[in-house]
Amino acid sequence: MKRFRSSLFLAICTILLAHGSGIAGEQRERPTFSDWSVDCLNTGLCLGSTYVREQAAWLDLRLVRDWPAQAEPMIRLTTNLVLKPDGNIRLSVDGTLIEELPVEQLREVQSSITTPDGFVPIGGEGFWYPTRPATRTLINAMKKGSTLSVHLPGDPDAFEVKVSLIGLTSSLIWLDEQQDRSTSQSALALTGDDHAKDAPNAISVSSPSQLPPTVVESWNNGRFCSDIDPALFAGLGAVAASLDGKSTLYLLPCGAPTAYNAAYIALLANSDGKVRQLGFARMSDVGPVAIDLVYNARWSPKTMQLESFFKASGLGECGLWNRWQWTGTAFALVAEATRSTCNGEPAPLATWDATWPPLQHSE
Repeated sequence: MKRFRSSLFLAICTILLAHGSGIAGEQRERPTFSDWSVDCLNTGLCLGSTYVREQAAWLDLRLVRDWPAQAEPMIRLTTNLVLKPDGNIRLSVDGTLIEELPVEQLREVQSSITTPDGFVPIGGEGFWYPTRPATRTLINAMKKGSTLSVHLPGDPDAFEVKVSLIGLTSSLIWLDEQQDRSTSQSALALTGDDHAKDAPNAISVSSPSQLPPTVVESWNNGRFCSDIDPALFAGLGAVAASLDGKSTLYLLPCGAPTAYNAAYIALLANSDGKVRQLGFARMSDVGPVAIDLVYNARWSPKTMQLESFFKASGLGECGLWNRWQWTGTAFALVAEATRSTCNGEPAPLATWDATWPPLQHSE
């Protein structure tokens, strides 16, 4: 307990380190490019995605690339339709047929395709597109086109879903930048001469059995954090992130998720075997206070930043958002925003009131 109190005190002390550093001026949310959204998971896996609804049918298309240097891009198609086993899925770009895939054959090959660690499929029936050359061929065609048409052999009715490709190239550029591959031979947007290398990353922890005993002991110590179904744990993005080659950050769920939020704790394991829970600073009406939980945690291996987003409603238009920067010894609060109005209307984080850093007033 004494060690944890020291951690909380350190968190409050480091709140001033980020003031004026420029870090807080970064975007609060991931960008979007026309109909395409982008994101990176806690592991460093990055993806671009788009969602299209045509009457009763919807299609979710995701372009996924994991962090290892040798990782090939992957494409996943998911739909709510019940597909005919003897039907074919046809993909065309601007009227030119790229591929025709029998549904039955596509289902059979799924077991031979390894889903990247940390990737959680959405509901509906999902397929990994044939990998390597086939995926590269489709991506190259999509980069040059304006519309991807996907014919889905629904049962009883077939649907044609048209996916806008405007914004795709910008999304690929963003993915390359996040994974430090912009000038490499493996770049998705514009390839260069540099050899591929591992992207900034963290290791996925899909089961408590992967944790060292000392980490498990700290995870079990208080708050009943380990009281969680293993199936739920697997889908919550827990990671082990090397911070400096000598210490490891463990970002772990704390108990079962509620309707809107999943709580996490952060444990720091040092090379000497000692483990301590980290504290975090946030602002209150009277000044900085210390907390020991983060919500709906997002870790960026590239920037070494951790985000928390406590949702006060299911829509997420109100609540509390924080961002902390790893300083080498602790996490410093670099940005915080809040919105107390829960009115059921979308409110992007960019419109929320900033509570840290303080506004600069001109003299």
